[in-house]
Amino acid sequence: MGLSEKIRQQLIESFKIEQGEHIEKITQGLLTLEKDPASEKRQALLEEIFREAHSLKGAARAVGMTTIESLGHALEDLLLGVKEGQLDLSPELLDLLYQTLDAVELVMQRIEAGDSTPPAAVLALLARLEEAKTNLEQGITPDGAKTKLPKSKAEPPQNDKVRKEVSQAPKRSPQKEKPEPQEREETIETPAPAAQPPPVGPQVDETIRVSVSKLDALMAQFSELLGAKIRAEQRLAEVRDLQMLAAEWHKDWMALRSHYNRLIRNGHQDKGKDVAALTHFATYNQEQLRALNTRSNSLYRQLSNDTMRLSLIINELQEEIKRVRMLPLSTITTTFGRMVRDVAREQNKQVHLTIEGGETELDKRVLEQIKDPLIHLLRNAVDHGLEPPVEREKSGKPDRGNIFLSASQQGNRIIITVKDDGRGLDLEAIRASAIRKGLLRMGEADKLSDTEVAHLIFSSGLSTSRIITDISGRGVGMDVVRRNVEELHGTLEVEFEPKQGTTFTMTLPLTLASSRGLLVRAGEQTFALPLTSVERMLQIKPEAVASVEGKEAITYLGQPIAVAWLADLLELPPDSRDARQLTVVIVAVAEKRLGLIVDDLVGEQEVVIKNLGRQLAKVGGLAGATLLGSGEVILVLHVADLIKLAARARARPVVTTDAEQKETDQRKTILVVDDSITTRTLEKNILEAVGYEVKLATDGKEALGVLATDGLPHLIVSDINMPRLDGFELTSRIKNDTRYADIPVILVTSLDSPADKARGIEVGADAYIVKSSFDQGNLLDTIEQLV
Repeated sequence: MGLSEKIRQQLIESFKIEQGEHIEKITQGLLTLEKDPASEKRQALLEEIFREAHSLKGAARAVGMTTIESLGHALEDLLLGVKEGQLDLSPELLDLLYQTLDAVELVMQRIEAGDSTPPAAVLALLARLEEAKTNLEQGITPDGAKTKLPKSKAEPPQNDKVRKEVSQAPKRSPQKEKPEPQEREETIETPAPAAQPPPVGPQVDETIRVSVSKLDALMAQFSELLGAKIRAEQRLAEVRDLQMLAAEWHKDWMALRSHYNRLIRNGHQDKGKDVAALTHFATYNQEQLRALNTRSNSLYRQLSNDTMRLSLIINELQEEIKRVRMLPLSTITTTFGRMVRDVAREQNKQVHLTIEGGETELDKRVLEQIKDPLIHLLRNAVDHGLEPPVEREKSGKPDRGNIFLSASQQGNRIIITVKDDGRGLDLEAIRASAIRKGLLRMGEADKLSDTEVAHLIFSSGLSTSRIITDISGRGVGMDVVRRNVEELHGTLEVEFEPKQGTTFTMTLPLTLASSRGLLVRAGEQTFALPLTSVERMLQIKPEAVASVEGKEAITYLGQPIAVAWLADLLELPPDSRDARQLTVVIVAVAEKRLGLIVDDLVGEQEVVIKNLGRQLAKVGGLAGATLLGSGEVILVLHVADLIKLAARARARPVVTTDAEQKETDQRKTILVVDDSITTRTLEKNILEAVGYEVKLATDGKEALGVLATDGLPHLIVSDINMPRLDGFELTSRIKNDTRYADIPVILVTSLDSPADKARGIEVGADAYIVKSSFDQGNLLDTIEQLV
């Protein structure tokens, strides 16, 4: 790489950070203005976001990014029109402003990838912005109204091509470094703080930017230091044993000292040389024993002080490293307001999002893993939780729904809740979906309590949505929430009140920098259980274990929970089992609990988990290995895996290989219906590449003929706009014919309006995929869920 190319890359990196900060501030300002148009700080906010747009334009000009400069200039013009009262800050204008911000990010991604050609969607947006500028320059319209913006000719603004391209583009890594944390806000409505005047006098920049990879390397080295601390504590215990041995030896000598003294007093010269030599050695031995006892006591005291000092230093260092890795929750929540606003606009709902506790700090890795779950919970709250305005009015609620995201720290745990004031959970719909997906049998569903039914929403593939769309219905969102919380060794609870709302509560560890383990024995081996997953330890009588639906269970906190012998889950030979008393460790991950019966509790210590390597990566129930201070290697257990193992008929996990899954898929037949030969060929190639058998039809009428003469497929993928018989009518006929009604139908179309999606639901389609956002992973995931 030449010098000029290096300089260019440095400029791009610097501009990437700067433009991200500008866009974030503009977005937060617009969201605040949209929620409170009459705010007393309206003019100050407009001034601030106008300055941000101006700075964005200037920075883009400085690095020669002309497309971003043009977008920034258009932003500046529109915001100036609003500031001077020439334009209303209408929903249409806000959509256009948000799309312009999305376009800046899209262009930035292309430039980072080495492509400086502006995407067609961005060029089309620039044309719309130019038209808006022309209208603005013309001033007042003949009817006296304020200047109007050119409207998009196609779909709703949130489905604009620019927005879609941004959503499909490769995700940019989050900004890893910022000079200092920004002002933390209690709700997303709080306006961004006004710029402060520069302090008088020379300033020294006391911050540096450190790459995350360096912090990770530092943490890896620290784990080795933690291992050294554990070994030092073990050496101290060994010296203590030596001290006790010397003390015991000295005690035994003192018990025999009277015999020695009598021997000395009586004289030993006449007893012969042998006795004289022994008594002389006994005298010497007494002095050496006294010296040994003194030195061992002194050594123990000194080593104890050194070990204590080492522990204090390491603990302080550990806390400092943890603090360096800690980031406020607001680091990931800044985009949530925009996301909720867009989803609500698409569904014609009014939503108010409040974020509290944004200053609560968590480990960077914890933040990364909870971002997706929080996004899923928020989107789910808008889509499933909150009712449309008409329905809310009938229930006596205000038109605008409310969603609350809050975080707080309790000890070494973080409590995050997502709450809405919507309709609550539809338990009957959840039961029906669980039965339809084969998760439960009819009789089992009726026996479940409301709490157990509510927890079914975390099952993979389960959804109460009538149709699969780009927002919901796939049954994977809540599964992602559960899986990520499991990986963090956290717990997940759901509470609801019919017609009043739903609350999801995540309890997570503050940091994953290190962990303590509970040492237990099972099958004559010692294992470590992460203490973050241990709720309680119990001693129970064998008669407290009862059989519930063929599973052993005990009552804990008023609820039955399954119990299992740890040795059985790991397929180890049982140790001596005390028939009079059982030791049970209650473990919890996400929304699930299990009572592990162990042979003995050994103790507790800090553990540094090491990977087992690829050869053992798929062994169920194991998370890694760690070293005890004695040098013994023990296995660290994976609690989420143990809970899954306990739920299966056999303790050994059944791993389905890719080859076995492909053999299963090869038995599935899919009928593709589309009048475009290009689309038919594309979809046929995608499906056959993963092992499906594919049949083709050019329109709905031909598809009905295939169904009548060529056997029933497992699933149908159909276009909508087709000659003779379109996709809507085809779906309607299939769902109204008892011979075909159970065949899932996926509509793949360019029609993206809410009315078209509603029509898809009306005719009974099982999924609705928009071609503009089509990708083969999306299609294959949907098919896998339906067949």
